[in-house]
Amino acid sequence: MIDPARLHFVSLLLAFAIFGSGTSLAIGAQSADEIPCRPLAFANNNYVVCNIDLRRQDVQIFWGSAQGKPFGTISRFIHELDPTDMRRLVLVMNAGMYEQDLSPVGLLVERGREVTPVNTAQGTGNFYWKPNGIFFISEGQAGILETSLYLQRRPQTDYATQSGPLLVVDGKIESRMLASTVSRNIRNCVGVRDGGNAVFAISEDLVSFSDFAKLFRDALSCPNALYFDGVVSDLLVPGLSRAAHGSTVGPLVAVFSRP
Repeated sequence: MIDPARLHFVSLLLAFAIFGSGTSLAIGAQSADEIPCRPLAFANNNYVVCNIDLRRQDVQIFWGSAQGKPFGTISRFIHELDPTDMRRLVLVMNAGMYEQDLSPVGLLVERGREVTPVNTAQGTGNFYWKPNGIFFISEGQAGILETSLYLQRRPQTDYATQSGPLLVVDGKIESRMLASTVSRNIRNCVGVRDGGNAVFAISEDLVSFSDFAKLFRDALSCPNALYFDGVVSDLLVPGLSRAAHGSTVGPLVAVFSRP
């Protein structure tokens, strides 16, 4: 039996190949000038960078369907969008780490509802590389806070995802992060330039944590940046005819053009 999610993913690839940006008629109906994502070369590495103006675009975070089942792939998320949201879609990216059952490792807030709580445990792996942090949307403004600061301040939160490590904190990169140059993967990350602008990036080459941190601090002028994931990193940008690769994902961030 053919997997419907895989079939839908293949159909998206075919649509992009045949129609190019013409797929905007069905998915992501923006003009070329409205597409916020662009290729960027920095320090001998290539990236796709999406600069999101929250006055013009709406950032939301998702994990699963109304039935409480994880989407698991970007193609499944796309499959479940209604036609209106499909036309407004700007991008979809994986947005944090997950357990074996695809549940978020840390905090996830969706439409003001806490799906999973803040995780302050010690552990191994990138999520537990302290400081970790939380990317959140509050009344149309974006923010990134170190986890303990988020718990102290308890900002009103419409959407949130917790991940780690923090690549840039108040314009600084810690020495341990700068020294992390051996491990190289396809990676993705979010930065906040100010409350009204969020920046999403994915590497096209294998990059280190140090490479990615410098990208956000030096090239993208983001004083705070939070690592989302590596290896499974995935991005769909309909306006660039960029299809998702089909990676297994947990939390997702989706950006829609405002009506």
